[in-house]
Amino acid sequence: MRERTLLSRLPTVVFVLFIGLWLQACATAPSGVLLPTAAVPEGADTVNVLVYSTRAESDQPGVVYSGKRAETLTSMAVEVSIPPDHEIGAVEWPRRRDRDPSRYFATVSIEPVLDDASAAAWISSHQTNGHLLVFVHGFNVPFDRAVYSLAQLTHDSGVQAAPILFTWPSLGRVWGYVYDRESANYSRDALEQLLRAAAQNPDVKEITVMAHSMGSWIAVEALRQYAIREGRVDPKIQNVILAAPDLDVDVFAQQFNTLGEERPHFTFLVSRDDQALRMSRLIAGGVQRVGALDPSAEPIRSILEQIGGITIVNLTHVHGRDRLNHSVFAESPEVVQLLGGSLMSGSGLSGSSDLPFGALVLDMAETITSDLSQKSPATGRVARHSRGATATRPESSVAAGTAASNAQPAASGAVVISLPPSAAPDKDVAEPAPEASAPSAPSAPVIPADKDAVPHG
Repeated sequence: MRERTLLSRLPTVVFVLFIGLWLQACATAPSGVLLPTAAVPEGADTVNVLVYSTRAESDQPGVVYSGKRAETLTSMAVEVSIPPDHEIGAVEWPRRRDRDPSRYFATVSIEPVLDDASAAAWISSHQTNGHLLVFVHGFNVPFDRAVYSLAQLTHDSGVQAAPILFTWPSLGRVWGYVYDRESANYSRDALEQLLRAAAQNPDVKEITVMAHSMGSWIAVEALRQYAIREGRVDPKIQNVILAAPDLDVDVFAQQFNTLGEERPHFTFLVSRDDQALRMSRLIAGGVQRVGALDPSAEPIRSILEQIGGITIVNLTHVHGRDRLNHSVFAESPEVVQLLGGSLMSGSGLSGSSDLPFGALVLDMAETITSDLSQKSPATGRVARHSRGATATRPESSVAAGTAASNAQPAASGAVVISLPPSAAPDKDVAEPAPEASAPSAPSAPVIPADKDAVPHG
């Protein structure tokens, strides 16, 4: 019997090992890239990011934070330079012997934020129309990749919001899944503290929370705790965007119900082609992940129609630079523009009838299921980008005037609409190497924290 059980699990083990080796092979960029550069090159853009971290600091030059857990929440301001010939959806990682800021992402400055007043001052000076974007990264993400990825997403989407990165102690190694999961639990109180402080800032009018992969667990747990502690989530937190959420569907249902009637609007970016979530499902005993749901299948479709307040953007068959289709939200020019134009701007899809692709979106029962169709046209190439530029997009196959004929109505009135194909990138861009270790760190500027709200080791 034991032999049969082991044999039945063999395909799962082989698949997990294969994916792990694949991920490890893709990580080729050097560490230490956060050493500040002397100057910003001519024609480059810059993005300012406020960082809150539950990571321990690193004593390695240019690494800043390790994958170890800190006992206090720390904060710093980072300015990132983006090269003049930047491609939408890419992070141009510096090479080991070539860190030319005119060709690659670079760090301009890193400044400690010493206290709550300094953090509030940064938010007040960088907010756009009172809008904040709080981003929570996912599994297997070293600190440098978290910073550069948020800078790229902010720049490419053109979102009008001050970017805040919440970075938690990911080991930055593909074999660290269980460690990362525990680190996610460790960090949820700190994110709740950050969200509460941001909502209390009088200059802040609206907060969008965006999380990727395992970071979705931290985000939803923090919001759940917020609702329990305060009786509701602060109304300034209006939108929650979960990209490829690595969330157990049953657990999320409980979390979502706990948020109550005055919860934020949720948007899920899902894909049935996400191989990383397939691996996560195998590890989790076969329980479906929210990020791999088929929104057109029953009973999911009926449930969405009943509860309302959730938008599903189906990215199945849309591809970016990630071979596992796990980071399409930041790598596909079309999806990045959708995020900046409709979702992260605060308007959401439910309040918009005109997506960037020219397709009409019908809002039925506050639930929209939007499909990006399967094949990319031969002309779909990634556009070069400078601030204010628009990504090159293929012509829409679903014009506003013909949207109704492409819609697939459900029995109770929900509408599924197919949007046009997306452009696939024409080359791979190196991603950063995972850290080989997580060294201890010297003392760091610390924001005084409520001991009941911040996790302790």
